[in-house]
Amino acid sequence: MAKKPVKKATRPKRPSVPYSKGLFEEMLMEIVEGKTLRAICGPTNRPSCPTFLKWIHQDDDLFKQYMRAREMSGHLMADEVRELEGLTNPENAAAHRVRFEMKKWDIGRRAPKIFGDKQTLEHTGEGGGPVREIRRIIVRPDHGSEQSGP
Repeated sequence: MAKKPVKKATRPKRPSVPYSKGLFEEMLMEIVEGKTLRAICGPTNRPSCPTFLKWIHQDDDLFKQYMRAREMSGHLMADEVRELEGLTNPENAAAHRVRFEMKKWDIGRRAPKIFGDKQTLEHTGEGGGPVREIRRIIVRPDHGSEQSGP
């Protein structure tokens, strides 16, 4: 008896959502509020995550707006951490510590230049330009003479 071919389970294809400035700005505000991209792209009247990422990949201005929204969400999360600090007492300190660590990690990813753990050391020259190397060669008149020592 021949085996029947097994069909792969496929998700129904979402309708394509064209780019619109208003929709993009609405989605950016939700990013600022701290929502995940998956949650924002979830409804069927929104673009899928791959479509949204394609939009920001193809347009530098949209990418800059997206990154700015992520950075702003990091600042709002930092405010939440400060509020959490005020609500912490000995009874809930352990639970708040877990929340604090999770938010700290998320903030560091949303605004790495400001809240990230990575530290870099940059060398720059005058006016922020490249470093210039200046070498001085000192020539001694007695160096290289054929006199031999005692």
